[in-house]
Amino acid sequence: MFYRLIRTDLKRIAHYGIYMVVAAFVMMTVFLCLALNANSFIYSDDRSEPLSIGIVMSADSKTAQMAYNTISDMDSYHSSCVFTEFSDKDTALSRLSDGDLFAVIYVPDNIISDIMDGTNTPVEVYYSDNRSIDTFVLNDLFRSTSSMLGISQAAIYSVQAIGRNMELPEDIQDTLSNDVNAMFMTKVLDRTANFTVDKINATRAANTTDFYTSAAVLLMMMLCSVVFFPFLLDLPASYITKLRSQGIGKVRRNVSNFISMFIWLYILYITVYMALALASLFIDELHVNIHMSGILFGIVIATCVAVYTLLISLVPAGIHGCTLLLTVVTVILAYVSGLFIPEAMLPNFAKDICHGSLLNKIVQTLCIYLS
Repeated sequence: MFYRLIRTDLKRIAHYGIYMVVAAFVMMTVFLCLALNANSFIYSDDRSEPLSIGIVMSADSKTAQMAYNTISDMDSYHSSCVFTEFSDKDTALSRLSDGDLFAVIYVPDNIISDIMDGTNTPVEVYYSDNRSIDTFVLNDLFRSTSSMLGISQAAIYSVQAIGRNMELPEDIQDTLSNDVNAMFMTKVLDRTANFTVDKINATRAANTTDFYTSAAVLLMMMLCSVVFFPFLLDLPASYITKLRSQGIGKVRRNVSNFISMFIWLYILYITVYMALALASLFIDELHVNIHMSGILFGIVIATCVAVYTLLISLVPAGIHGCTLLLTVVTVILAYVSGLFIPEAMLPNFAKDICHGSLLNKIVQTLCIYLS
């Protein structure tokens, strides 16, 4: 009799399963469009204008000019500042007060030789606005360069002291001092040569599009399962009584319901999987390949979604109440699991939940199996 119940439930659910597949493809189309544009949403281009910086070089030293040219060509400054040279300090400060410049840097005489001999004459910096975020960023750049020059200076003194202690000839000490000065000046001012650039992904996945495509598959299946609530809850009392007379209670009914939903959810998963693999042939940003691991992992997803839907249906809220409850719970779970906003951008409390979230782990695993 139980097997007859399963066959009967499969016939009853077929009517709702067709609607589920249609709704799934409409929903998946919307989610896929969002997934393909996820990079532009998360990693937006920086359109901020570079700051206009005036620099007053009171010295005609070739070394000072070399240092200035090196700094102005550095990526950290070149991407955020536009330097303009002025011959006198008053003209630069007048442009600063007029709002044409954001800051003015006054470089005193013999700045490079002062750094080398330890005089440490300060560089004067004037700002048009001392409270803006740009001021703090620019200050950080200046402090960083100044700090690195100070550290280099200490290292240079050590080399010079070693040369004196070893009683090297004066010409060799001078050559050594000049070479070390040039080396440190190059390394400190051209900091980009000392670092490698690693791009990190906010979703902890290899590819943002792949992550959100996988998230779209899971989210679509969870939301589309609402069409099963009439199948689960809209049962005539006479039908339930007849089943009881045959020795089939609520537990067996729920097992049969689970099997029926699982079969249709797995059919939906395979259908969407194949459709995405086909679409990836025409969409360069989409990377979905058919693997046996991906096909088998659909069993896990279909099982989890079927159990999830069945548990929601046990809440005595009726068809419409369960539909609303599933939608709200799904949205909340998706948010704290990083399926809407990347984990790196979530509030601290949500990050802790995201680390242990089953949904996030399913999506991360699916992302591996689909790509």
